[in-house]
Amino acid sequence: MTGAEFIDALSKLPLHYQPGTTWDYSYGLDILGLAIESVTKQPLGRVFQDRLFGPLGMTDTAFTVPTEKSGRIARALAIDVVTGQPQSIRDQTQSWKFECGGGCLTSTALDYLKFAQMLLNRGTLDGTRVLGRKTVEYMTADHLGPGVDTAKLHDFPVEHIDGYGFGLGVAVRRVPGVAGIMGSPGDFRWSGAQGTLFWVDPQEELAVVYMAQTPGAIRAHYRQVIATLVQQAIVE
Repeated sequence: MTGAEFIDALSKLPLHYQPGTTWDYSYGLDILGLAIESVTKQPLGRVFQDRLFGPLGMTDTAFTVPTEKSGRIARALAIDVVTGQPQSIRDQTQSWKFECGGGCLTSTALDYLKFAQMLLNRGTLDGTRVLGRKTVEYMTADHLGPGVDTAKLHDFPVEHIDGYGFGLGVAVRRVPGVAGIMGSPGDFRWSGAQGTLFWVDPQEELAVVYMAQTPGAIRAHYRQVIATLVQQAIVE
């Protein structure tokens, strides 16, 4: 759908819950992306390029992979090894009908790590500031109060995140235990559609990026493995 078609279709649907009562995965960031386009009068990709990708030196991050870089796209296995079912990913060289803020970018491990390091540095990378320090602190704080039902967050299908609340786009750890993997209160994370995962632990001064093209069920297994290995390395 185009952005206008998307908003029109979404506006006709009923609410699942009363606002402020339940966490659920939604199209909120896609709506935000369209709001940014409306305010700036520019495509979302151009805004990102001017304000994030360019200043941070993220040269391989975009909504569409150029033809000359298509040979570098990681390919998913034809069959998911857990379910035995066919799997595939969208052709990342084809343009979207609208550039969605919720999950349409393609990137590399190095580019993604630059972004994660910027968040760890509270808005700066290599002397370039792209976000205010207090803005990053606000984004990565838990915004779910005690009255918000977090069952759908803790049962999120792509990874095990008991003990987490949610900030402005990232899950935020509330306590040292409960989650099933080691970490620090205040660490924050989120995952990508094809099996990617990143997290930042400010107490450990750590930023981690894990990249994969695993759209099927195996993605949850690999995320758990990489999280365990990294945490073990920290302890050792």
